[in-house]
Amino acid sequence: MIEATALPTPWQVRFRTDDNEGLADTLKAGVGGSAGMRPHELLEAALATCMAISARMALADLGIGDADVDVRVHLERGEAQTRFRYELVLDPALETHREAVMERVERSPVRSTLSKRLIFDPA
Repeated sequence: MIEATALPTPWQVRFRTDDNEGLADTLKAGVGGSAGMRPHELLEAALATCMAISARMALADLGIGDADVDVRVHLERGEAQTRFRYELVLDPALETHREAVMERVERSPVRSTLSKRLIFDPA
């Protein structure tokens, strides 16, 4: 569970779970700032980090440790749909494993979660 607390500085929010915390911020109509990631960037970060972990796990299963893996995610918000565009960047020496790694990335837990119908219930 994540707990988010609005801070006195306009649009800043501290979020935390257990011993970890971060700062979110946004700029609207000239108010606010960029002291932390914007809320939609946190969605991109959740997907990108999960995909990167899944890619590293796939490579580890292939006997490849300490591999350079980058995942880039861009969220496009439309009127009728939301699109996540993503790119897996591997070290050129690992390109022969792209298909196996990509298969694992496409089954990553956060992607699976976001691919299902979402329901929002107040507590």
